[in-house]
Formats: sequence, C-alpha cells, structure tokens
Amino acid sequence: MLFASTNASCPPCPLDDAVNRCVAADGGMFMPQVLPHIPQAFFNNISEMTLADIAYVVATTLLGDDVPAAELKSITADSFAYEAPMKELGDNHYVLELFHGPTLTFKDYGARFMARLMRYLDRRSGNVRRNVLVATTGNTGSAAANGLFRLEGISVSVLYPKGYLSKSQTAQFTALGENIHPIEVAGNVEDCKRLVQQAISDESMQNYHLTGANSINVARILPQIAFTMYAYSRLKALGVKNAEAAMYSMPCGNCSNLVAAVMAKRMGVPGGRLVAATNANDQLRALMSGAEGGPRHCPVKTFTPSIDMSYPSGWPRLSSLYDGKLELMRREIICAPAVSDELIADTVTDLRRRFGYTIDPHGAVAYAAAEACREPGVPVVSFATGHPAKQLDIMTRITGAAIELPVQLTRFMSLRRHSSIIPPTLPALRKHLLNLNN
Repeated sequence: MLFASTNASCPPCPLDDAVNRCVAADGGMFMPQVLPHIPQAFFNNISEMTLADIAYVVATTLLGDDVPAAELKSITADSFAYEAPMKELGDNHYVLELFHGPTLTFKDYGARFMARLMRYLDRRSGNVRRNVLVATTGNTGSAAANGLFRLEGISVSVLYPKGYLSKSQTAQFTALGENIHPIEVAGNVEDCKRLVQQAISDESMQNYHLTGANSINVARILPQIAFTMYAYSRLKALGVKNAEAAMYSMPCGNCSNLVAAVMAKRMGVPGGRLVAATNANDQLRALMSGAEGGPRHCPVKTFTPSIDMSYPSGWPRLSSLYDGKLELMRREIICAPAVSDELIADTVTDLRRRFGYTIDPHGAVAYAAAEACREPGVPVVSFATGHPAKQLDIMTRITGAAIELPVQLTRFMSLRRHSSIIPPTLPALRKHLLNLNN
C-alpha cells in the first residue's frame, strides 16, 4: 500500500515513510492511495466477529502487503484487547462504549496499534531511536503515553496547555516517568498542535527522528475504521431491523472518528448518513459550508475539551475523501446543530433519570446531536468516546453526585508527578529535545 498526501503535490510513499514522517513533504496528511473494498462475505458473517477480529481484517486489507499476517495478528490482538459493549438507550438508539481501555478513552485502541506498528517498523529498519511528539487536551496524551510507555528506543514528549487540564487528566501521563516526558506549554492546545507539526516538518530537526502520535499520524486513524464496522456487527448480532441504513453519530473535535467512519463505508460497511456532533466551537460547520479560508476563532472552553478545536486537524483528510466537493460531503454527513453546555447537562441528567445510565459529556454531544437528526425507522449508534470519570469535575457539577473512579484512574493519583514548562515556541521545543538526546 502506498500513502498519498492530501495536498496531492508530492509522490506517494510507502508505509514506513508515512508513519515516520507523519506529515507529507508538501505539508499534507497521509491517506491510503486506495481504499480496498472488503468482500461481501465478510459483512455477511460480521455479527459473529469480535472487535479484534474486525480490526485484523481491516489491517490486513490495508497493510497486508507491508506487514506479515502474524505481526498484524499480534498487533491487533494486543491493541483491541478491550471490550466495546453496546447499550440500547431509548427507542432504537444505541451507545457504543469505546472507553474500556487502560486510559478510558477510544484513543487507547489507535495509540496502542500505532505504538506496536512503530516498534515493528523500527525493528525491521534497524532504527534505534525515535522521538514521538503528541499534543493533548488530556485523552490523546494519556493514551499515547500509555501505549508507548517503556517501549525500547522510543522517547515520548507530551505537550499540554498550561492550566487547562484537571489533575486526574494530567496524572495519567505526568506520573509515568521513564521514557514519558510531559511538557506544559504556556499557551492553548492550538499552540501545542502547531509546535508538533512545525517540529516534524522542520528539516533541521530530522536528526531527532521525530514523529507524531496525534491523529495526524495515519497509523492512529487506520485502526479506528474498525469502530463503525463493529457497531454494525453489534446491530446485526442484536437482530436490529434496518441495520444496513443505520446512522452513526460521533463527537467531532479533530474528526478522526468521522474520517474513519467515511473510510469504513468506502470499504464496504453498510450504513446511512453520518452525524458530525459538535459543541459551541463549531468550526466544522463553517468548513462544510465552504468557509475554509475564513478566520479561525480561538476555541472557547466548554464541557467537552476534547472537541474544543478552532480547526479540526482531520479536515484535510475528510475533504480529500470527497475530492474537495462539499456538496458530496453534505449528502453523506449531517453537521448537526451545535450542542451547548446546557444541552450536554440536560442529556446527561435525562439519561440518568430514564435509564440509570451515565454518559460522559462527549458522548452526550453525540447522543443529543443524533436525536436532533433522527429519521423514522432508522437505528442510531452514538459513539461514547470517554469514561465519565475522565471529567470528574464537570460530571460532578452536572449530576451533583459522586462518580465512581475506575482503577485505571486511581492507580495514578497517588504517584509523584513531573513536567517541564516551555513557552509556545519552536526554539523552546528544540532545546527540550536537545536535552533529551544528549
């Protein structure tokens, strides 16, 4: 499989280069040059498959010419070892729980897949040193740090905005130590993302063997294709009527799950329209309306920090899937009305009252957006992308009740935390990397 830039102005490259470079030479993001169609027989029997089984089929379909089957089997089995149960909440509305991994977020699956693929590629090439950069509002940093923790030859720098994250969020990566190096950036998350992309693209820093662990890395997004396929498999297993026309709703910050869902449909999974769920930082709507060249506002702080983005980094990929034709995109993707903090709180409270079910604010955005766009007789699956305890302070404010802390969180809270502080400049990040590599 070759990987092409979304800017389409440089030659396609092999898997190793796409994963290692992360950003194409022309500044674009890597995407598979083609999306192979999976045979119908697979979907006929998909209800009998586990999430790991489906992820393996996706991986072999896309990467089978580059990575031996046994390696992919091991990588997917380890990366998708956590269950993703589906719950029915209301009439024909289902919630897919993608937060049962070690850091309680959907990003655990992709981060672990990326980490293990990197380790394989490094062994194959003889590379002995890699510096991984990741920008985070909490979930990406903890998932990447956990997935890459103690992997030989890999050093991880986690950039996070000063004063933005809760103690429980930062503890999951600041308490690890060893090869995990937290950096508190005196700026916002957009500054963190910008520094990561600038460093990776800077030719003068190539001797550090830099790569990214955010969803800009194609190795992070490919495994997420399995989520929509697995959601369809659960509908089939439950005997849900009209499963082939199901709508899938997902919270959209950097839009990695939305991009992966479009890719899953291109590879053959049946489904109806996709619901792009956003909060008050509704830049996706402006982009889908054709306002890409307009000003990008500084994101406001909401109950859903993982989707507080002024510009979704997955937009170039999403646009490339439709060859830049927004009218085609709007036929398949519904950009739902922005979900306010008030509606998030109402949705969390309502689901607790009606079903005794506690959903996190990001999942509540997906659920509320889907309810606003429902079509008669069509089942809906909303992606719950994080555990409620990941946002303990916000959930306590909304519910007025204690939220049980899973062991994945409590084991970090008593450990000593450490981090460095830098200004949001490339020279400051370069100095940090120089100190790490001396």
